[in-house]
Formats: sequence, C-alpha cells, structure tokens
Amino acid sequence: MFKPVRMCKINILLLQKHLNVITAALAESGLVHLVDATAQSKDRLLSAVNLDQDRRQIQKMLDRCQVLLEAIGVEKDAQAPEVDTLEKEEIELLLNKVSDRYQEYDREIATLLEDTALINQESDRLGEFPVQTVRLSTLRNLSHFYMVTGKMRMDTFLRARQVLENQALLVGSDDNSGKVLVLSSRANRWAVEEDLAKLGFEKIEIPDNLDSEITEKQKEYHDQIDALRIKLDQARLGVLRLGEQYGGVLLAIKRQLKTLLAVQQAQSMFGRSRHLYCISGWVPREKVDQVRELVRKASDGVGIVEVIDAEEDELVKAGLDEVPVKLQPSALERPFQMLVTNYSTPNYSELDPSIFVGITFVLMFGYMFGDVGQGAVLALAGLYLRFSKRNFSTTLRDTGTLLAFCGSSAVFFGFCYGSIFGYENHHILKPLWLSPLQEQDIPRLLLTAVAMGVIFLSVAVIINIINHFRAHKFFAGTFDKFGLLGILFYWGVLAIGIQVAVTRTFAAWQLVFVAVPLLLLFLKEPLHNWFHHRNPLYRSSFMDMFLEGGIELMETLTGYLSGTVSFVRVGAFAISHAALCLAVFAIIGMLKDLTLGSVLSIIVAILGNLLIILFEGMVAAIQCIRLEYYELFSRFFQGGGKAYEPFHFSEQPEDK
Repeated sequence: MFKPVRMCKINILLLQKHLNVITAALAESGLVHLVDATAQSKDRLLSAVNLDQDRRQIQKMLDRCQVLLEAIGVEKDAQAPEVDTLEKEEIELLLNKVSDRYQEYDREIATLLEDTALINQESDRLGEFPVQTVRLSTLRNLSHFYMVTGKMRMDTFLRARQVLENQALLVGSDDNSGKVLVLSSRANRWAVEEDLAKLGFEKIEIPDNLDSEITEKQKEYHDQIDALRIKLDQARLGVLRLGEQYGGVLLAIKRQLKTLLAVQQAQSMFGRSRHLYCISGWVPREKVDQVRELVRKASDGVGIVEVIDAEEDELVKAGLDEVPVKLQPSALERPFQMLVTNYSTPNYSELDPSIFVGITFVLMFGYMFGDVGQGAVLALAGLYLRFSKRNFSTTLRDTGTLLAFCGSSAVFFGFCYGSIFGYENHHILKPLWLSPLQEQDIPRLLLTAVAMGVIFLSVAVIINIINHFRAHKFFAGTFDKFGLLGILFYWGVLAIGIQVAVTRTFAAWQLVFVAVPLLLLFLKEPLHNWFHHRNPLYRSSFMDMFLEGGIELMETLTGYLSGTVSFVRVGAFAISHAALCLAVFAIIGMLKDLTLGSVLSIIVAILGNLLIILFEGMVAAIQCIRLEYYELFSRFFQGGGKAYEPFHFSEQPEDK
C-alpha cells in the first residue's frame, strides 16, 4: 500500500530450440520486464543476439502490408480472422500477388481518370463557343468572311458593337456570359482584330477538325465520359473485391508480422553462449512461481530460472542497474498514482506517495470548493465516468474516480460552510463550522488552511526521512533541511509561536529547540567530512564551509516559511469561491423585479452555477496540483524511477 510492488530479477537459461516458444509464452503472460542480458552477465560471458537483418526484413514486409490494407480499403480497426501461421516466404509471395493485382487496377484507374479529364477539358473548350447550334463547317466555308470566337465583358460588348458597327457582326451568347462570335470580311480582318484587342477581347480557339454542331459533339463527349465512368466503377469495384478477398488474410498477416517483430525486438535483448540462451528481466515477487511454471512447460522441464531479490542484486547495489517500479494495482489508488506518475515515476527505494497525495489533494480541493450542490454535481459526473457502460478508457475512468472523491469532499465542506449551489441561508442550511464571507470567520478560515499546510508539510518531511533511512542514507536523512534536524527546527518554531500567541509568554531557554538544529545544519558539511574522511575541512576551506552553512540556513528558513505561507491560498480560494457565488445571487436579486424576472433568475442561477463548477473547479484543481508538486513533492519526492513495462505482444494486459 505504501511501497511499490516487490520485484525480483530472473535469469532464464534455455536451449535454442525452446527460444521462440518461451519468447511467445513470456509475451502472452505479460509478466517480465526485459533487460539486456549481456549487460547482466559477469565478465561479459554472453554475446548479444544480432537480429537486425531479420528485423529490417520483417519491418519492410509490415510496411508493405499496411500500405496494401489502406489501398484496398480495409478499415484499420477491422477484426483479423484466425488463420494458420505462415512462413516469411509465403507472406512475401502473397504480398507480391496482392500488390501486382492492385497495381493493375491502379494503373487502369489512373488511365481512365486521365482520359476522362482530357475529354472534360475538350468539352469545356467547346462550351465556350457562343453559338452552339451552328455547324462550324458552314461558317468555315464562307470564303469571303473571317470568323473568330472569344470572350469579353458585357459592358464592353455593347461598346464593341458600336465601334465595329460598319466593319463586323458581333453575336453574343444567350446566357450573357460574354461569349462572342465575330464575323467580318477578310479585307477588314486585321483592323477588326486590332480593335478587338483594344477592347479586351480574349480569343477562343476551336478545333480545326470539328465540322458538326457543337451540341452534337458535346453529346458525343458526354457519351464517352459515361462509358469511361462505367469502366472506372468496374475498376474500383475490382479493388473492393480485392479487399474482400484478401483483406482478412492481410490483417492476419499484419498481426503475425507485428508479433514476429516484437519477438525479434525482445530476442535482441537476450544473451547467448555457445549452446545456451539467457533471458534476464524483472518480475513481481508474487509472480515468480508463475514464471517458473511457464518456463517449465515451454522448455519441457529443461529451462532453468534463477531468482534474485532486488535488494540482493549486485548490479543494483553497485548502482549499475535500476529496479523497475510497479505501483500497487488498486482501483482506488490508481487516480492518485496518475497524479504522481504525471510528475515522475517514484524510485524503487522510496515510499509510494499515492495515498498521501490522494488525501491531501481531496481535502484541499474540498476546502477551496466547498458547496453541497456543486460538489454533488462533480461527484455524480465522476461516478458516471467511473461506472458508465460506455467504452471509456481506463484513464478517463480513473479521472472519474478522482472527480467523485473531490466532489464528495466539496459536499462535506459545503455542509461545513452552509452553502448549497452558492446559496447561503442559515435558516435552510446552517453551517456546521463557519461561513467563508463572514468577517469574523475569515481569520479562522485562513489560519485553519495554514494549520492544514503545517500538517501536510510535516508529513512530507517525515516521508523524506523514512525514504532516506530505508535507502540507508542516515546522514542525509538527519542532516538535511527537510530531514530530521529540519523538522525539529520547524516544530520548535511552531511550538514557540503557538505558545506566544496563546499565553503571551516566552522563555529564552526555549530557543534551544530552534538554535541546536540550526547549528547542526550550519555544520553539516564539516560533520559530513569528519564522519567520512576524519577531516572537517576535507577538500574545502573555512570560508567555503561558512558560506555553505549560511546558504543552508537561509534555504531552511525560506523553505519552511514560504511553504507554510503558500497554504494561505487554500483559504483565499475558498473565500473567492464564496464571493463568486454571492455575485451570482446578487445578479439574481436585481432581476427579480423585472418582467419575466423569475424565468431570468432561474436561467442566471443555472448558468452561474455551471460557470462556477467549470471555472472554479478548474482553478481549485490547478491550485491543488501546484501545492502538491511545488510545496509537498519538493520536500520528499525523489522520482526518476523506471516504470515497470512487461514484454507483451498487444495491449497491456490487465493486472493478474
């Protein structure tokens, strides 16, 4: 509960003939966090398993398979059927066969699309001709006339008629699109062209080999396009049928290739000697027997499993290997573990702070967001996310659990404040403790927030001391600003301050409880040198020792002072939450006397509470995270751990 799952290192020795079987069995179990076996072997007796060439070949086939699946229209999330395992040569032949057939269809489709585009282009050109129902051969046979077609603006067209009235005949299209047919005598051709150019006339070329009516040619083009579309549909249907025929097999091949690739990547971490292979990894201690049985079955009883406790491993002791961390798989702890790992993975040797983080986060959120109604809305939303039958991810369900805890805390503090949906009426709901906006209650609210911070900071420092002692770092756990001397100094200052505030008396001898821890912290460096090197000034001068000691004292004083004062914000945000609720009901009070005031008041009450739930809820969560990460984690959390990531083929298996 307060410590990560205990881990053991295992070394599996086996024969080559059992290698693939055991690799597959380990992947299916999802229990072993693999490490490089060659780095684990003493005197480098094991050599690496080089599978780079095979891995590149498999990756290339997998890429081809994925491209083909996309090309033939198979959905990515389609279910792969169960088929017999294929050899790599068989997979290569099948991929070539499907690829060749798809390329035939692809070339045919490309050709048809190109032909269709060319015909559409010609059809569009003919559509520019201003007179669609005249046979062009008739116009061309007018030996004494010059004909040209083009486009111009409609306002220019009227002017052109006037300018060329005695030289040419201008015929405009019926759709007023600016298409123009110009007829003139051949003698006036150059003069007409010059005037047309000045008027912005754009010439449209008509194919020389076109003698029929344009409408007839357009119909011919449309028939050709329809025929091409039929062929195009047939080619595309062929691609779809290709997907129906081979899609399932390709999905199965894709799954098999991913499995092979995972096996190759895993086996690249194995070590080998002349006759044996070695697999090294980390396993939860309670799963060791399960791994032993798995190896026994997969190797026909020949495989050997060596088990070493994490605390006894020589490489771990020497700092050459790191134990992976698996946090306790509890559904209630997981939301708070999410907050911890979002900052960093805990070190294997330190306590799991998830419970502490959960308690402090939930209490601070409720303190800042205390309201019965608004808290209930958050709690219900969280319960929906947690228990809904919809296909929500584990992360979203864990977020729902966190939201339910925070909402429940807000409900509790809502009863303490006497607030329901921002409405405070002591006749309806009498506060069990205080009202955040009552002048006489504000000092108590802020002082209680500081007292909460004192408790949280003290627990954080105690956790830090325990972590150092568990790691056998007794000097660091004692002589540190957040160690034993630091907490004694903090408690001494608090005790003196409380006594002065309550009794108005002070005795000089009480300063001993503050001065002694500070003096020892000031002498931290020389004491460390004396304990380890029998020389207080080892590799340092008196001035260096004095400066380092002074800096240590300043950091101790400012660290505890700033950390304690930071928790005033918890009370301040409780006041701001209540003030925002008061502002909403002040607006409601102004609307009551207006026309439809009751309806408007209800709307404002609903929208105002929604705004407060979203905005203030987000602000309270951000402040909780800030206090957790910057005020509490900085006191005890080392982090930098390596997460436990067991070897597996597909998605992460459920905790067993």
